[in-house]
Amino acid sequence: MALFNLFLAGALWPLLMVQHLVRAAPTESTVQACREIADQLPAGRVAYPLQLAYTVETQRYWSLALRELRPACIVSPQDAEQVAAAVRVLGNHPDVQFTVKSGGHDPNPGHSSIDGGVLIATREMVGATYDAATGHALVKPAGEWNDVIGDLEPSGVTVVGGRLGIVGVGGLLLQGGLSFLAAQYGLAADSIVGWETVMPNGTIVNIDAKAQPKLAVAMRGSGSQFGIVTQFTIEAHPIGQVWGGARIYDESKKDALYAALHSFVPGNADDPKAAVIFTDLAITLNGTAAIVFYFHEGPDKPTSGPLKPFLDIPPLVDLAKTQSYAQLLKANGDLGSLSVARFSFRTFTIPYIPTNPGLYAEISAKWRDIASAYLTILHPTAQCSTDFQPLPAVVGSRSEARGGNAMGLTGGDPDRLVLELQCGWINGLDDATLYALSRDMTDWLQGRLPEWLAQAGLPADAYMPLFMNDAAGDQNVTGSYRGYAQYKELQASIDPMGMFSARAGGYKY
Repeated sequence: MALFNLFLAGALWPLLMVQHLVRAAPTESTVQACREIADQLPAGRVAYPLQLAYTVETQRYWSLALRELRPACIVSPQDAEQVAAAVRVLGNHPDVQFTVKSGGHDPNPGHSSIDGGVLIATREMVGATYDAATGHALVKPAGEWNDVIGDLEPSGVTVVGGRLGIVGVGGLLLQGGLSFLAAQYGLAADSIVGWETVMPNGTIVNIDAKAQPKLAVAMRGSGSQFGIVTQFTIEAHPIGQVWGGARIYDESKKDALYAALHSFVPGNADDPKAAVIFTDLAITLNGTAAIVFYFHEGPDKPTSGPLKPFLDIPPLVDLAKTQSYAQLLKANGDLGSLSVARFSFRTFTIPYIPTNPGLYAEISAKWRDIASAYLTILHPTAQCSTDFQPLPAVVGSRSEARGGNAMGLTGGDPDRLVLELQCGWINGLDDATLYALSRDMTDWLQGRLPEWLAQAGLPADAYMPLFMNDAAGDQNVTGSYRGYAQYKELQASIDPMGMFSARAGGYKY
């Protein structure tokens, strides 16, 4: 499948190049801003169309759709001072749009990609170091989690971060970050205690969680609305060998897998060292399969606890084993990078319903039914999936213990699950169709939610915030946060000219 996707992408490349050539030219103000940034930075830090560095950077996106967007120029800073210089120039050109790129994994056009504006690509600000005296890791914003976890491994520590090594660092940390370690330590953002940040006025500020607790909570899950983070200071945790990896199952095992998921969600509190991602996959002509990514901290395969019902189900393919944490994330990422396609995300949060173990099958069947309009022989490489991601109440407790986050997770939360609805396809002419299908699915989920809340014994206004890392660009993620008003006010006080609220990519208050 991956080779066929590559063939199709190559066949479409001449057409995409024609699209690039006929796009509207950047505004004169944008061109001037690019020139001024180039004057402020060392030679070679700003690249333009037709230059090799520009071409290479525009191809460093996970989704093929983003590789078609053409910034007026690409700024590649090496440190916070160079980022600040670029921000100060942009501050003098209030009509110029810009965005910031970390790892390029977010598939939403206009978030870490831009057409006709300025792209600040932080790709050279990458990696992590460990400070044994403080127990903190200093993590750069760019690159992918393979870089961070690999750099920390020789010190015998890790940080709460991505579950697939190919995921970008900065985006995951700023937007919340589900992790295999979440039941022990909260979301990835919850372990951040410091943010070296270029503020909207171009100054460099070190935000400290203890000294500035309100801003720190807002930074944990608001995205890039308060500035450009050039380094994170994160609590590090010891880690050794772990057991985990992916197992692939055929359709006949689905009912058993749903039952295992149903028992895992509340059981996770009894074994917070366990974690799963359950991917229910639909492919062309009603083909289905399931991929479960397993994790357990410690070298031994669990023989009891919440993972056992899963592990009793025989898979078609078994990639799970004892390995280092870095090896696990790399293997997971390698599996996730096999498909070369355009991608979409969309998210929804559902309650855990003890009395309704059939909920997951119902959701999967509905998504397959909606997606079947596209998953035909005319689109042989397309696929859509539902990722069921447990968000047990214990995660809220861990978050609250570290001061809280913008999502507002607390120890009083009910058990929940975060859904990621994902599709992959090749033809850019079908973008609107796939986006519409995923909207149809979340519309259906929204319609079912009141009944599910009642079944769970929860009030009609039970808190079900959207999860930013898995959301579509048109979803009002921050509007689902219970602290929306206060964060909006805080953002406006820090960014009164709307540098990030009106001109930069990403989610807004």
